[in-house]
Amino acid sequence: MTGKEAIIEKILSDARSIANSTVEEAGLYGKRIIADAELDAQSYREKNVAESYVEREEIIRRKITSANLEVKKNILAKKQELMSSAFAEAIKLIKSDKNYSDMIKSMLTYAESGDSIRFSSDDKEILDERWLDAYSSASGKKLVFGGYGDFSGGVIISGVGSDKNLSLEVELKSVREKYEPELADILFGE
Repeated sequence: MTGKEAIIEKILSDARSIANSTVEEAGLYGKRIIADAELDAQSYREKNVAESYVEREEIIRRKITSANLEVKKNILAKKQELMSSAFAEAIKLIKSDKNYSDMIKSMLTYAESGDSIRFSSDDKEILDERWLDAYSSASGKKLVFGGYGDFSGGVIISGVGSDKNLSLEVELKSVREKYEPELADILFGE
């Protein structure tokens, strides 16, 4: 197993563990809501014996349906939270890779002379105006340091004709959209 596969397996393993725990917690929460609804229904039956059987059953059914919907909503929210957490972890892994600056260089191939380059404020320690000047000299492109932005990694290229958002958030968003159903199946068995 390569280092990359081990990292992916570690992320998936951690996510499965968290997902299983979250599903168990949501299940217990749902059971508690359903038990409370059944207690409410029992109390209602005892106080209002004269009411029709059909009306009581309808109230019980609605409370159980409402509780089930609440549980499903909570489970979905936790799953979305886990998926977001997994992708946030992926950004950390990308940035911790020794080839991260090479990835930035490949992103800068989309820049043209005169473009302004903005780095992530999280990358101040490794990417700065001197780094960009060295890249500009090596590539033959005159690029302008545009400062730092509030994004996790990657670059934003601002040019005369257009801007290019190559931040890791934007880049991974398309990956997430493409692979989210597959990841959900792996993580949650859906």
